[in-house]
Amino acid sequence: MRLNHRQLEAFRAVIDTGSVTEAASRLHITQPSASRLIADLEETIGYALFLRRKKRLLPTAEAIALYEEVDRSFIGLGAIAEAAKNIGNYSRSTLHIAAMPALGLTLLPDLISKYCKDNPDVSVNIKIQSSPRILQRVASQQFDIGLAETELKHPSVISRTLNVAPLVAILPSAHPLLAKQVLEPSDFEDQQFISLGSDYMSRQKIDAAFQAHNVTRKFNIDSQFSMVVGKLVSIGAGVSIIDYVTAKSLLDSGLVETRPFLPEIPFSFRALLSAQRPVSPLVQSFLDITKDALDRLIA
Repeated sequence: MRLNHRQLEAFRAVIDTGSVTEAASRLHITQPSASRLIADLEETIGYALFLRRKKRLLPTAEAIALYEEVDRSFIGLGAIAEAAKNIGNYSRSTLHIAAMPALGLTLLPDLISKYCKDNPDVSVNIKIQSSPRILQRVASQQFDIGLAETELKHPSVISRTLNVAPLVAILPSAHPLLAKQVLEPSDFEDQQFISLGSDYMSRQKIDAAFQAHNVTRKFNIDSQFSMVVGKLVSIGAGVSIIDYVTAKSLLDSGLVETRPFLPEIPFSFRALLSAQRPVSPLVQSFLDITKDALDRLIA
């Protein structure tokens, strides 16, 4: 026995509304078409479902029993349809993000908070990692998005540049170097300098700039977190050069003062994505708001 889905729709609609005319209206078909579907269904199953009384259809006991089964099926289909809609709208999903400290401790908390308010069925899991570690984690598909500063390449990772901004010098309030509007490597001669960890690309570029100018700095503190570097500078432990986003956060809090540094050292904010799977609407929407936030902050 092969039942037609449209026949069952018509049958259910007639039971629900008590009228072929109303059923036809619900299904957006003509009344003769609805009557034909009911007749075809009865012919297929081999027994009558309705008693015809003065242009009215009265459901039989068999019809009532069949309706319970049909209704259960349609409720199940409705749940599936709703689930499909939710998936298409990236509802009931989890977004896994690995972020470098420069973004994970500054820009991202506010972005994630707003994103979750706008998408209440989406969960966000964020981990703070170094850029080299993020590259490896994205390559192994442990994260949907990696936000990092790295020029390393991996065959399983796609890199998108979200924004590029020069590094800036940060100094504690009332530091003598604040008398200058722009700082150069020679200004840091014999200064106590707080560095980022040695595995950071920006650390390597900063060191190369000072080496090129034969400038000697004093070192006894370094940190994997640019925010920690900034806090150390704010309490007078030294001076440093860090990314613009962290520096802006510290500047807005009144913790440090900043100055441009020449020669410019570009710092790239990059999105790392798996090359093994397409970018989902969920991922793309978060990348869009992250890029927009960076563009507005660094404008």
